[in-house]
Amino acid sequence: MTKWSFPSRANGDTEGFNNSALEWFKGNPLCALAREVCQNSLDAQNDDNDPVEIVFKKHLVDAEDFPGMDGLRDVLYKCREFWPEKGNEKAHTFIDKALSDYNSGKISVLRISDYNTTGLEGAYDEDSISSWRGLVKGSAFSAKGGNNAAAGSFGIGKSAPFINSKYQTVFYRTQNLQGEKAVQGVAHLMAFKDESYGDMDPVRRSVGYFGNAEGNMPVQKIDELDQIDVRTETGTDLFIPGFISTIDGDNDWKELMIGEILENFLMAIEYNNLSVSIDGIKIDRDALKYIVGRYSKYAKNANSFNRILQSDDDNVVEEVLDFHGLGQARLRLMYANDLNKKILIVRKSGMKIAEIKNLPKGISYTGILELQGEKLNEYFRNMENPTHDKWEPKRHPHPDGAKRYKNELEEWVRDTIRKKIEEQAGAESLIDTGNMFNYSGDYDAGVSNPDTPQENVLDTTKSVEVVMGKPRRRNTSSSAGDDDNGGSGNKAVKGMVDNAGNLMGHRNGKGKRPLNATGRRGLVSGEGEDSMYAGMSKIAVHARIISAGNGENRLIFTPSDGMKNGEISIVATGENGKTMPLNIDSIVDSSHETCMKNGKIIVKDVNPDDKVVISFRVHGKQTYAMGVNVNGN
Repeated sequence: MTKWSFPSRANGDTEGFNNSALEWFKGNPLCALAREVCQNSLDAQNDDNDPVEIVFKKHLVDAEDFPGMDGLRDVLYKCREFWPEKGNEKAHTFIDKALSDYNSGKISVLRISDYNTTGLEGAYDEDSISSWRGLVKGSAFSAKGGNNAAAGSFGIGKSAPFINSKYQTVFYRTQNLQGEKAVQGVAHLMAFKDESYGDMDPVRRSVGYFGNAEGNMPVQKIDELDQIDVRTETGTDLFIPGFISTIDGDNDWKELMIGEILENFLMAIEYNNLSVSIDGIKIDRDALKYIVGRYSKYAKNANSFNRILQSDDDNVVEEVLDFHGLGQARLRLMYANDLNKKILIVRKSGMKIAEIKNLPKGISYTGILELQGEKLNEYFRNMENPTHDKWEPKRHPHPDGAKRYKNELEEWVRDTIRKKIEEQAGAESLIDTGNMFNYSGDYDAGVSNPDTPQENVLDTTKSVEVVMGKPRRRNTSSSAGDDDNGGSGNKAVKGMVDNAGNLMGHRNGKGKRPLNATGRRGLVSGEGEDSMYAGMSKIAVHARIISAGNGENRLIFTPSDGMKNGEISIVATGENGKTMPLNIDSIVDSSHETCMKNGKIIVKDVNPDDKVVISFRVHGKQTYAMGVNVNGN
């Protein structure tokens, strides 16, 4: 006879409701379920030539028709009696919701079934550390089978299904390669008192088992589960009673799980290692092309990464790094508009792992980094945290070396992105920045129209290709109109300049500003302190500013007109679209003759269509979204 059995506390610890393993996943239970289940099934893959198939299917059944529900209800009542409500509000809330679900008469059951997996071994072997014991009756360890089983598992991923059940209960069923079958239910509740067991200590432990009560062993078959679905081939099933399918008031469990699977297993699906069906929605290699876009709301990063997979090779940059004889790191990058500026890191099975921080932000790109080779995968897997989404070198058997290797790999990725920015200039946006810098002058017809709506540049500055509006040349001479009086020649003169680039009243020999220096043009004079080059006008340029790291920036521009003398202003753009001039701290390197003046860059003798490259530093350590103004004569 099958029934529930909760072992005696045996005068040991009294276990409450707050299970630390379950707490790991309560923040995002559905996503944890999708991630952990798919990972476990991939690790148990039987034939590498065919994909692992996983089916998520929700069933609605009568509460009395699901195995053990009457007995579980009685245990919940005993739990409520044992624990006082004061100080145990969370436990009582859980109990009340579970009993309410049972009393409704109908319960939702999520069935998760995998195929082309090895099934679980050792269900009836009480002494071995088997894959069955690791999943069903183990704590703080993992014992996986299959071709992809690997070190680095913590054994807490099996907790994820429980937090998706209103009863914190899961039934396991398996058929392994030897044809052996086993079924058993597991409930994670809390301690309670039940004297009917006849033990000296009547307090029971928090974890109970449904099956053969003698020795808490599984059974070969449970008819009620076969009525939901019959297993006829190797693999494993999970049945989650009281499945919590409504999230935040919306019945969107399918969309959330599809998004999570695409986010975490995109490469496994692309490489035909994994095929998933969620309530009839098929996600496989053939479906990726359209399903990623259809569910982009729930898989925004996968939508960017998938553009690499669906793109022609000519649009993707690929680099391979031989990593200390352990294997190869393969990095693929794409530069285009509206990408996520992130790198998808995947291990051998195609599962997403880790995240690289402090990636370059100035350009729109996306990338995929694959760890190839058993040794390389094993080395970095030993750094993974329990949820397998971060590298933590202190977890590695050799933490110092792991930290060094982690930093080396991540810096290689950052450097590759930065180096390719300039090479991929042709893939960047052409943006009219005439409005961006609030220039108030007149524009030549056919060059740029200040009234034309422009693309938002705030998210792509620092490395986008920009087109400066080309204004008409402005006469900055005095009334005399010749070169001696500030005409359009190349003569250096002295005076002040207003915001439109016009000469204003000059300073006198004593350094004092005359009263008429309020915007009216002053006469050209050989006296005064502030020099500028007469005849300056806005120059149309194609320009990019690239963050080269360590506070250094690189300006690359090509002017449409030649300049005997050019004045370059670097500005910062804020989120409100306003600009602020930045003072150049130093010029590091330049392709042309340059010098600094009043925080600006002066460049000499530039021909039309010359490529000018200037590396510079701005004052301070703050990072800015930058733009450029170029004036010249």
